[in-house]
Amino acid sequence: MPSRDRRTALLLALLAFLVYNANFRRIGAGDSYPARFLPFALWNHGTLYLDPIREVTAQRHPAPYWIRPTPDGRSASLYPVVTPLLAAPLYLPPALWLRWTGETYERMSWLGEILEKLAASAIAAAAVGWMFLLLRRRLEPRDAVLLTAAFALGTNTWATSSQALWQHGPAELLAVGALWFLTGELTAGNLLAAGALAGLLAANRPPDLLLAAAFGVYVLLRTRRRVLWFAAAAAVPGLLAAAYNLTMFHQLSGGYGSIGLTGGDFFAHPVGRGLAGLLASPGRGLFVYSPFLLFLPLLFHRALADRSARTLTLCLAGGVALQLFLYAQTDWRGGSSYGYRFLTDMVPILIWMLAPVLASLGRPARAAFLACCLLAAGAQAIGTFKYMGLSDIAINDPSDLGMSNVWKVANAPILVEARQDRAPFDLLRKALNPP
Repeated sequence: MPSRDRRTALLLALLAFLVYNANFRRIGAGDSYPARFLPFALWNHGTLYLDPIREVTAQRHPAPYWIRPTPDGRSASLYPVVTPLLAAPLYLPPALWLRWTGETYERMSWLGEILEKLAASAIAAAAVGWMFLLLRRRLEPRDAVLLTAAFALGTNTWATSSQALWQHGPAELLAVGALWFLTGELTAGNLLAAGALAGLLAANRPPDLLLAAAFGVYVLLRTRRRVLWFAAAAAVPGLLAAAYNLTMFHQLSGGYGSIGLTGGDFFAHPVGRGLAGLLASPGRGLFVYSPFLLFLPLLFHRALADRSARTLTLCLAGGVALQLFLYAQTDWRGGSSYGYRFLTDMVPILIWMLAPVLASLGRPARAAFLACCLLAAGAQAIGTFKYMGLSDIAINDPSDLGMSNVWKVANAPILVEARQDRAPFDLLRKALNPP
């Protein structure tokens, strides 16, 4: 790998980190509270239970859905713990400072919110830098920079992954890493690394098992006997996640099973309507918020032109299709969030598949592609600097059983939030006024 590429990757990651923090606020929901505070429990109390930090994790909410009682009467996170474990190294010095000064509610709330944003933006920025190196295997420097910038600023990597410790930022980083090792020489070491990352991907967010399985199918088709290296490495985080779920909740489905997210009723929505909504609705459509990605399905035959990567492309396309089919059966609106949050994890795969399409474009098509990238960046900027949840009121209206509101242009978050004033720099104000 040329040193120039490494320098460019580092520069892109640093620029992304600065841009991701330029709004000086966190954009998240209760979903990320356990990931925000669990590193404190890990470093200062040696546990993944929430009991020592339950009060601050609840954030004085009367019924915090993100905290679940365990069968033995303790408290645990509703969500898998891969994300807080990946963020934990960044928390070590602040956690030691808290141990020395005292873990008061005010001090932990103040420090936790700042650390969550910094950790989320650092993870997303790392994915950006690694994405550039990955794309350089397929593209010339200019095109690799362009597509990396589109990934960093024209997708929900900006408005979602970099803004709070959702599961999506780590999922994107893990997906980029798996692609990196599988697009190199398939040595035992690379297969072990790819398998471990794929296993973590599935353990971090269960629906991403379909993406991890796509990586596994590719390895099976390409290497046959060496698939055991991949499978063995992938099994380690899978077994650890299963052990955690059985220990905490006495069931393999973990916290999700405790609230019925694995039941049949959760997957009872019309598939066709869900697919259309995930891809094209004004409220949550992938191609509405990141229109440059539309070049991939329209010119998919060009993505297959690279014979050396054709098998991997087809396997990943199958994984993406299956995940779309899965999400289409759920309430795919994604709760209080901006854009296509549910589909964020697959974005690195779509970007990688898009690379040969971009390389094949002539001048007029390239100009159209660039225009779509700019539109996408504008949509993400609105979410990052102006989104305050006003658009969620209509989109998530409980009485809207048919999810028709998400299709109304007047309810589109891009338009609704764009009319609002810039969101205040809350995080900057809090950082300058410690308790």
